[in-house]
Amino acid sequence: MATVPTWVVLCALVVVQVGFGAYGIVVTKFAQKNHANPLVFSFIRDVCAFPLLLLASFVAERKILFPTLREMPAFIVVGLVGMFGGQLLYILGVYWAGPNIASAFQPAMPVWATLYALVLRVEKFPPCRALYTWAKLLGILCAVVGAIGMTVFRPPSSSQAPVDNNTTASPVVTTSCHFSPRHNTHDTIIGCVMLLGSTTCAALGILAQKKLVFMRKDFRYSDLPINVTAWSYMWAAGFMGLASPFAKYFEQAQCGVTANPWVVSLEVTYPIEYAIFITSCLGYMLIAWSTMHIPATLVAAFWPLQVPVTLILSYLTLNDEMKPIQYVFCALIIIGLLFVVWSNYRQETVSTQHVKYVPLPSNVQSPTASPTSVPVSRDDDDDDASCQSQPLLGHNSWPLGTSTRT
Repeated sequence: MATVPTWVVLCALVVVQVGFGAYGIVVTKFAQKNHANPLVFSFIRDVCAFPLLLLASFVAERKILFPTLREMPAFIVVGLVGMFGGQLLYILGVYWAGPNIASAFQPAMPVWATLYALVLRVEKFPPCRALYTWAKLLGILCAVVGAIGMTVFRPPSSSQAPVDNNTTASPVVTTSCHFSPRHNTHDTIIGCVMLLGSTTCAALGILAQKKLVFMRKDFRYSDLPINVTAWSYMWAAGFMGLASPFAKYFEQAQCGVTANPWVVSLEVTYPIEYAIFITSCLGYMLIAWSTMHIPATLVAAFWPLQVPVTLILSYLTLNDEMKPIQYVFCALIIIGLLFVVWSNYRQETVSTQHVKYVPLPSNVQSPTASPTSVPVSRDDDDDDASCQSQPLLGHNSWPLGTSTRT
């Protein structure tokens, strides 16, 4: 497979976060005063995105590859954890803790992605003394602190746009009826646990794609990111369908009404269409494509960029105010991302400078003389050959090429 320039992948990730950030603006514009049940919204979004992703895979990848029973568990894990689990836990977190606390939790996703990538051995543990290791940690910390700071110091507004954490926010965040904070310490703690699980699922979903699909050379889908997204979405839609019967419970608990939650007003169809085509199809496709080419932790590091995008668009389109300190936190996010990008570039540069060697059998001689080998004389009484080439590295070795995919 042809090597894709890193800057192209990074631009794709910026497009993803702009799309997620603008989603909140679309919801605020068209669905703020309408009652849209979050479970119904997510179910419609997932069901409609699945066939569109299959069509996109046929057009872009020239084929629709149906998974076998042996390949299906990978898609079940990605769909269950990365898509359905994140969506449902986010909805419950907003229900118990409120949208403001939910927005503050989303920037923590890169932290969990980095931690679980090391625990699950998706990425190698970097050398502690290397400068790029500390630069990556510092960059993630700056981006997370900047995103949380922009969220915490956000001035109160009647049109606070939600943040899509890839697991999906829904119009429920902006309505005055659904999912209002319960003003209860016990319920807030429960909501924080749900939101912690939501960000964890979002991180594990990206890592699962990397480890179960794109890191397996024998997997047929290792170079088909759109097919991977489509079949994962199929399972996410199925699990969301199992949870959708509880939609009426949320309708009664929050609004005290018994209206049919499956009735969607015309104004709500606009954010649904945006969620289907932009956040689900385009966003998830680019995430899978980016995960195929670069480390999963670098993909997750761009998540805090979603917060300033949302707030800046709110300032431009909804006339929301921005405090001067928010500009400082925005600059901190950008600086953090630059640290992470430089760390990834430096790590790749260092890794390509080391030539990999594998041992050769003792009875095999190099076809050409190697400048790294010198003859070692042996005693005449020795049963072995009187002269044998031994490399300075300490064992017979032969250089191999490196893979083009990270």
